[in-house]
Amino acid sequence: MAIELPHAGELAAHCDRAARITNRVRPDAVVEVPRGWARVRAGGEGDEFASTAFNRVHWFTLDTPITGDELNEAIGVLRSRGVRRAFFWVNAPGCAGSGAEALARNGAVRVPRVSYVVLARRSSVCVPPRGSTLAVRGVPIADLAGVLSAMGERFSAKSAQAACNLVELGISEAFAAFDGDVAAAFAALIPDRAGDGFGHLGWAGTITSQRGRGGQSALIAACVSRAAELGLRWCVSETNSAIPTSLNNLMNLGFVPALEWHVFRWDDGART
Repeated sequence: MAIELPHAGELAAHCDRAARITNRVRPDAVVEVPRGWARVRAGGEGDEFASTAFNRVHWFTLDTPITGDELNEAIGVLRSRGVRRAFFWVNAPGCAGSGAEALARNGAVRVPRVSYVVLARRSSVCVPPRGSTLAVRGVPIADLAGVLSAMGERFSAKSAQAACNLVELGISEAFAAFDGDVAAAFAALIPDRAGDGFGHLGWAGTITSQRGRGGQSALIAACVSRAAELGLRWCVSETNSAIPTSLNNLMNLGFVPALEWHVFRWDDGART
C-alpha cells in the first residue's frame, strides 16, 4: 500500500515558510532575491559545511530552472554584505538543465556525497519504537534559557537566544528529554497552519554523554503527537545523510523521504 505524503509542491512551499517563520527572529539577516531569499551575515569563509553554514540562498519553490540573471542578482546581494562563500539550496526543477549550467557558470559546485532530505508523515498519536528512561515534557519559556544553557555543548549562546525568542513569540514549542532534572536532549515543533497544516520538527540536539538512550526518538514521538493534537495533518523534518542518526530515528518513527534539496557551494571568484 502506498504511503500517503503531501504533494511535492505543497511540501516545498511549507519548508520555505518554516524557514522564513524561524527567520523572523533575525530579520536584519534576511534579504529577498529573485524567486527566493538569502540569509546573510558578513564573512562566511569559515562556513565549511552546508548543514551548519549561516550564509545561504534558498530556492525551494521554483517551477522552472534558475537563470543566470537571477543568480547574478543573488550573488550581488552576497557580495554587498561581504560574503565570499555561501551555499545555494535549490529544488529539483531549479537546477535542471539550463539551471545546472547557470549554477556551474557562476562557480556553484554540488556538495558531494551528502543527501539533504525532507521527510514527512501523517500526524497522529505516536509511540517511540523502544522505551527510554528519559522523561519528555514541554519546556515553558520561563525555563527554556536554563535548559539550553545546561546543554551549551549543543547550543551556542546565539542559537539558544534564537530558540527562546521563537517560543516567546509563539512561533514554536519547545520539548526536552530529562534525566531527572537535567536536560539530555532537545527538539522544537514549529506549527504551520497553511493548507492542511504542517508541524515542522527541528532544533534537535542531544548531549554527547546521553546519546543512545532514546531521547530523540521520544522527542520525535512527542512532537508528532502534539502536531495531531493541534490539528495539523502532516509532520515534516529536514536532515542529511552525513551523520545518519537523525535520518534513522525519523524513519523508525514512520517518516518517509519525500524531497531532496540540491545543495551547492559557492566561492566568490570560482567561476568556470
